[in-house]
Amino acid sequence: MADAALGRGDVSDRPERTAKSGLAPESASDVRTVARGGAVQILGQVSQRSLTFLFTVVAARVLGTAGYGLYRQVSQVLAVAGQLGLAGFNYAAMRWIARARAADDHGGVLGAARVGLAGAGAASALVCALLLALAGALARGFADCPAGGGCGEARSAFAELVRVGAAYVPLFALLQVLRYCTQGYKTMLPSVIAGNVVQPTVRLGLGVAAFALGWGVEGAVATLTASVVVALVVAAWWFNRMLTPAQRAAPPRAPAAAMVRFALPQGGSSLLGVQVLGIGILVLGALADDQSVGRFAIALSLQGPGTVFLGGIVNIWAPVVADLHERGDLRRLESLYQTINRWIATFSFPVFAVLIVEPDPFVAMFDAPGAAPVVAALAVGNLFYTGTGPTGYVISMTGRPGVNLANSIVSVALYVALGIWAVPRYGVLGMAWVDAFVTALVNSARVVEAKLLVGVQPFGRTFYKPVVATLAGAAVLLAWRLLPGEGLALDVAGIAVAAAAYVGALALLGLDDEEREVLDALKRKVRRAR
Repeated sequence: MADAALGRGDVSDRPERTAKSGLAPESASDVRTVARGGAVQILGQVSQRSLTFLFTVVAARVLGTAGYGLYRQVSQVLAVAGQLGLAGFNYAAMRWIARARAADDHGGVLGAARVGLAGAGAASALVCALLLALAGALARGFADCPAGGGCGEARSAFAELVRVGAAYVPLFALLQVLRYCTQGYKTMLPSVIAGNVVQPTVRLGLGVAAFALGWGVEGAVATLTASVVVALVVAAWWFNRMLTPAQRAAPPRAPAAAMVRFALPQGGSSLLGVQVLGIGILVLGALADDQSVGRFAIALSLQGPGTVFLGGIVNIWAPVVADLHERGDLRRLESLYQTINRWIATFSFPVFAVLIVEPDPFVAMFDAPGAAPVVAALAVGNLFYTGTGPTGYVISMTGRPGVNLANSIVSVALYVALGIWAVPRYGVLGMAWVDAFVTALVNSARVVEAKLLVGVQPFGRTFYKPVVATLAGAAVLLAWRLLPGEGLALDVAGIAVAAAAYVGALALLGLDDEEREVLDALKRKVRRAR
């Protein structure tokens, strides 16, 4: 059964395999499609996270931990409002564009894009108006009161920051819909350029300039909005360029009611996702001080490198799921699902192992004492987040967004309830362990649901390879810590030795057919380039 799921069943009932990798032609094509799109998106994720990381380092040092904590609370409020305003129309547009293209329905492509833009535009405009009206109420919940009074001034400043950033909400919604429209073509380059390169680059440049001019937190919020404007223009230009003459000429049509029925529960699921919602930031903002929020936010930013591969692969994975499920080919879907999950674990597990065993060198960059155990606790949860793969997309893109919405409601309820209990007792570290527990629970539940509802699961017979290699690298790093002496140079050397042990263990365990196919494709591309 496992062999069949991995594309290694009897030859008699399958197309001829590719010459070198041993994969059937259609499976090889799936692997190449995801590898190409994933590679582009991963480069984009690296760009975005690197630029965001630089912005975080600069902001944390210029504004201080408390000032950065204030900025993160405001930006998290804007992020939640942006997801609420998006209302899931980005996923609806992508799914219906992918389906229309698979059926050669030219009018359905432009129609789906228009429904997505109209729906997100209307919803985000409403959310923006509510945000402006409720800025004062939000300030009463999140603003810190200085010792000895002065609550009114602090609340007024928080409310003004929310108003400064309110335009971000509709701009973000339109940007995301346009990015996902381009992803419906099963290509990642336009989306990556607009959202992962242009937006964070502009934000970093404008942010540094704002700090140099002494604009502080206000400058950081304003430049966040300005950067989205530039990215939106790029995304709109690129999607218009991608439309074929037949798609432009055909009368636009799309099932608006069906798209709305899909979008709203999917939007709720996306909004209530623990990672997207940033509940830890919001709970700490309400129950603790800006210093605690800043420490938690810094610990979250250090998780970024470990989630790059998952974040890079899911956006090309989503339209592929819709395409394969539309064709009724669950065998190919599961085979690709297991391959992707092994790739994600291969690139993610060693990062989180390092953050669990040796977080101190990374925390030192931010001058944030006490954040190291928070980093390690969050990394434990992220092992489950990445190790279960893009399962939420399997559930949603096969037409079951309501299941993900139910998962998200349960996870948010647990997160808030446990956070209210843990933060007063254990502070920011308690919030980190709540995050890890809820993340592990909800992602494990999704694996079971995908198997029961769709008939696929993410663990192939060679998933053990990244697990064994990670354990080998972690053992080396733990042993290195027993050496006498301390300091950054010794820590970095230990991480390098552990990385070498990880790579060596992977090499001993060998490549799978899917990796050979990708390597063969790269070799062919290099030969053609010559």
